[in-house]
Amino acid sequence: MKPNDLPFPHAVAAVTHANPYPYYDALAATHGWHFDPCLEMWVAASAERVDEVMAHASCQAPSPAVLADVDPAAARLAAERIGHRLWRADKLAQWMTCVPELAMAGVGGLHLPALAYEEATGLIGSAVLALLREPEEERCGSEDMQALVCAVSRFDPPVQNVRRTVTQDCDIGGAQLKAGQKILLVLAAASRDARGCGSYGLGFGVEDCPHHALACALAAGALQGMLSAIRDQKEGPSLQAWLQSLAWRYRASASLRIPQFA
Repeated sequence: MKPNDLPFPHAVAAVTHANPYPYYDALAATHGWHFDPCLEMWVAASAERVDEVMAHASCQAPSPAVLADVDPAAARLAAERIGHRLWRADKLAQWMTCVPELAMAGVGGLHLPALAYEEATGLIGSAVLALLREPEEERCGSEDMQALVCAVSRFDPPVQNVRRTVTQDCDIGGAQLKAGQKILLVLAAASRDARGCGSYGLGFGVEDCPHHALACALAAGALQGMLSAIRDQKEGPSLQAWLQSLAWRYRASASLRIPQFA
């Protein structure tokens, strides 16, 4: 099978499809490293090749901004409190965007890079869809929400791909790359690759990235606040009735997979 035998013309076209994951799985398994003439980029989709590119001295990403000492647990609690207070079932789109920003402002007035907020928003939205697909009425505690967010981060991640530029001639995966060539890291494929170690988060290539940890904490807290608010309401639909009423599409993007709810 050649790359163009797969159901998308290239990996970027899969980002906002309803279910791109069979394609990503096939891409990681059969075309983990190839040059895509349509994108004019090398494409790394297997966990092995993504790890190699991330670790390569000639393909380093810019270092993420240094964060002050922010406790993810404090951020999660702030998101839970604000998420509960601001919850409106008919304002999901606005709610999932503003809760992470307000929560960070509440733990010292700090702000994350825009991509980290996008990741938190996407994690919240995709976790809501995970609840719709696999309803569990008993999910309510912080451990439940943290586990849900971790699963979403790996199997339906907001940051689907990132790009790298080769800074000097080098050998990667047995291929000779020239300085200036581009590489697309298909994180959504590599994170699902059973041969890898799981979620790649924001794709910085930094172990235990604090930005990713905070995004996950904010998402878990917001979701817990949402569930407790729905449970506490005296009127309105049940959780499952509300989930079944949702309509959404994915925001147009070449790299981010974020549900937009009507």
